Amino acid sequence: MGKKKELKKETEVVVEETNKKEEVVTKKANKKEVVATKKSRKGKIIILIISLIILIGGAVSYYMFVINGNNNNKKNIPKINDKLPKLPKPELAEGERGELGIDKNVNEKTIDKYLNRDDSVYRDMRMLEDPAAYEAIGGDSYLSGYIKGFEVVPLPYIIPVKNLPSEVGTTYGGSTLFFQMSDGTYIPMYKESMDIIEELFPKDKVIFLMCGGGGYAGMMKKFLVSQGWNEDYIYVVGGYWYYQGKNDVKVPVKFNKYGDPEYDFSDVNYHDIDFTELTEIQPDRHTGTNVEPFYLDDMYYGGKDEKFDKLMEKYDNAYESYTAEHKEYEYEEYNQHRLKLMNQVVDYINKLMKDKKTFIITVYNDLGCGDDDDTIRTKALKFTKEHNIYTYDMGYEALIETDVYKDVKNAPNCIIIKKGKVYTFYYDESDEDLKINKSAEATAKWLQKYILLKDE
Repeated sequence: MGKKKELKKETEVVVEETNKKEEVVTKKANKKEVVATKKSRKGKIIILIISLIILIGGAVSYYMFVINGNNNNKKNIPKINDKLPKLPKPELAEGERGELGIDKNVNEKTIDKYLNRDDSVYRDMRMLEDPAAYEAIGGDSYLSGYIKGFEVVPLPYIIPVKNLPSEVGTTYGGSTLFFQMSDGTYIPMYKESMDIIEELFPKDKVIFLMCGGGGYAGMMKKFLVSQGWNEDYIYVVGGYWYYQGKNDVKVPVKFNKYGDPEYDFSDVNYHDIDFTELTEIQPDRHTGTNVEPFYLDDMYYGGKDEKFDKLMEKYDNAYESYTAEHKEYEYEEYNQHRLKLMNQVVDYINKLMKDKKTFIITVYNDLGCGDDDDTIRTKALKFTKEHNIYTYDMGYEALIETDVYKDVKNAPNCIIIKKGKVYTFYYDESDEDLKINKSAEATAKWLQKYILLKDE
């Protein structure tokens, strides 16, 4: 009996110890499970937070780049009157008309359908009297008529007009609101330039453009689009010369004793631009930055370009060299001889531009008109001679064939080149520039805004 009691006690002790061990193991397991659960929950929370951050970030990005971007675009989208005839999306016509930018669907044949819209403006880009001879291509240099509802805003006052058909010659070449660089970009010439454009061509309106044949209107659309206007709401209607509708308004005309027409434009809704009332951006037309004077290339201080001088001498004496070699004078043959010599001058200047040289050009009139005795050229040459600075003095006929002429107006007779680019020039149709030509001192002061002098 005593042994059975001891065995029973030992068994109870073993069972109790086993139960305790199992309880400890169970507690540890439960603890691990709790810890694992907490870790799992913590991980899920972290993932949830990250997901929320991504979701919020995506929503913000979507708003910034899609919704807000669309809102920004909508600033340039006119509010269309749905009660009016639906406007087709601009589509270029085929062939030459398309090259001018004329629309396929909204044109001289159909424009009557789209007149008198309260969500639109109508602009005729012609001048009242254009210097270009448009009669040579079957057109009209005068604004002899227009479509009712169109207001006249001359394109040649807004941007320089280039590349007209050779038969018509050139149009107005005076002051313009904007100047076109050789790379095709435009820069304002006056502080008010963009304000005028935004007033005459509001971005919140559909814009219908036309002119005589379609060219000026096409140029205007390209300009507006380059400045941020929405191309889908600008229609190049084409030319008044080909209008076939019922809203033709003829301008009253009478002929003087010489047979020349005298039009009465008093009833034309015409937007003139008085450049004398505008604030010209001076003095650096091309960069819009403050002017910091700079040195010319070293060779021009006290030196000279003998190769260029020899080329100019040959060109200036083209007639003498031709007659010395030919017993009989033939105009075409002589002209080819002279042009060959001129092209050598042109190529030389173009190479200076390509090589990014910094120099001065003065220009004299070699086309048989004007007076070179008291121009900015003569005053500039006086200044450069006094300070022993070499200047490329050349004729206008050669200048217009050079790369320099892409970035100047009309016939400037003093041009400053910096590192192969036109930096500034004297322009005699600018009221501000006319002040530069008042005296030799004024010219010298203007040149020294740009050119640093070296010790003499």
